Amino acid sequence: MPPTMDRTRPVLGAGPPELGRRATRVWLFVIVVLAGILRLPELDHFPPGLHQDEAANAWNAWCLLKTGCDQVGVRWPIFYMRELGGYRTPMFAYVLLPFQALGGMNLWTSRLPAALGGLATILLIYWVGARLFGRGTGLAAAALLTLSPVHIQLSRYGNETSLTPLLALAPLAAWLWAGLPFTGRSSVKGLPLNGGERVPCPGRAVIAGLVTGICCYGYAALRLFLPLYLTACVLVTCPAWLRLARTRRGLGALAGLLLALAATLGPLAYKHITEPHIIGKRAQTTWIWSRDDPLAVRAAKVWDRYAEHFSPQFLFTSGDADEAVWAQPFGFLPRYMAPALLAGLAFAARRLRTSGAARVLLVGIPCYPIADAFNGHPSLHSARTASGLCVLILLAAFGVSACAALLRARNLRTSLLAAAVALLAAIGSDQVRFLDAYFHTRAKKLPVYYETHQDLLAACDWLRPRLADVDVVVCFPAGPSPGYTPWMIMPVWLQHDPQRWFAEPREVDSRGAWDRYLRYGKFYFLYEPERLAFLERLRTPGRPERVVLLLRPGEKAPPQPPAYIVRDPNGDPAILIYDCQM
Repeated sequence: MPPTMDRTRPVLGAGPPELGRRATRVWLFVIVVLAGILRLPELDHFPPGLHQDEAANAWNAWCLLKTGCDQVGVRWPIFYMRELGGYRTPMFAYVLLPFQALGGMNLWTSRLPAALGGLATILLIYWVGARLFGRGTGLAAAALLTLSPVHIQLSRYGNETSLTPLLALAPLAAWLWAGLPFTGRSSVKGLPLNGGERVPCPGRAVIAGLVTGICCYGYAALRLFLPLYLTACVLVTCPAWLRLARTRRGLGALAGLLLALAATLGPLAYKHITEPHIIGKRAQTTWIWSRDDPLAVRAAKVWDRYAEHFSPQFLFTSGDADEAVWAQPFGFLPRYMAPALLAGLAFAARRLRTSGAARVLLVGIPCYPIADAFNGHPSLHSARTASGLCVLILLAAFGVSACAALLRARNLRTSLLAAAVALLAAIGSDQVRFLDAYFHTRAKKLPVYYETHQDLLAACDWLRPRLADVDVVVCFPAGPSPGYTPWMIMPVWLQHDPQRWFAEPREVDSRGAWDRYLRYGKFYFLYEPERLAFLERLRTPGRPERVVLLLRPGEKAPPQPPAYIVRDPNGDPAILIYDCQM
């Protein structure tokens, strides 16, 4: 019988002597409390406003909860759900259901699953880091992820992208928990991967396969990252897998894993093969190459975008340039992680032959940006790249832990203390900059104000108490930013009834890359020429109509003064509201 894992002894050269269980729990508790402080308070104010993706998920979840259908009438969708003109995973809408059932449809219930998922990811990365390299690495990983600006922002964002780090890490944790080969001996005889070997459990292997397949139903980026990364992990620990297949229990575990993967991932893969024009519609509109590009040109464009993810500018300076989602200017990783990553690379490379854990970690580095290599964006896309975030965090944590072990082994306590003080000072400086930008200055920026519909939300607040007495609401169909979708925001903010949504007239223009709703019920979304013709039709003899117009400054308006003016952060008019009797 192989020895069971001794979790109390340190991993081979991976970090400082192991902390005791009680000290570990205390530190982990402190880390999780800090993580909660950064992720839970003021969820309905930070991020400001309501992004179109958040609204789409909230509204589809609300429709499912009240009617069993998504917003276009499909009953309990599994593989894809139509939102905003594309098709995306329905997973996050299902995650929202219990929260909406308890707390209704609002910003809190839309973002709370992301925040709780962020806390779960921090606990999970501790467990994975501790399992692979020891408790010191696990605690360092949990602390680095807690302070990660990208992860903080994802954890406060009510969209399926917010769960990407959790769903990317969960399969690795499940495979480790199941005792699958890269938790056992490495390819070098007698040198364990993580301090010992476990006999794989077939029942747990089935659960690991189910977890892996289900996680691929999350954000589309995971469908590229997870299969590639886990396949790479198998390849770099191939001898252990071959040894596993020679035992009856190991063969049962492998069979259970593959059957569970086939049962969950198989149907999703089948849909991608048979219905690529539906399930992959969004991706097909954002390919990085042009339709006429030859294969060599396409490959070059993919390589250039892939390689750019390793540039210091993206990693530590600029990051994603989308101000509607991300505070600016901050890299994908904080600057203080640069030396930790270099140290992690160096120490892991030294153990490449003797440690399967080091190979599993290092093989994740070339995999980390793969999900963002094929599709365009105004810049590199942090949400897609977030599928590899935990790999980078674990590498940096391994570097911190290994450096601390080296300094302690050489009795350089003064150097260790100086390094700790320097790291804390760097963390404090970067964290103050980020927190000020995210919680203070960002909401005042005009691009953020309009992209997150803050002007429209203020107009809806004025309209809500008067809505029952209004016959027609006419609104502009677009705004000063590409993501401005009033027809998606207003049902959420005005608490529209899904039963009415399906009973009342709805008109949709689906000819472009994005759906554009022209009407639902009493709400009309019209450009100026359409609006003028529509208002002219309302002037026909009959009962008078009370019409509310939401207009932009400069648009043709009624002769009367506006009933209300929504002003932007600079004090300039953003929306003029007219309350008219036609």
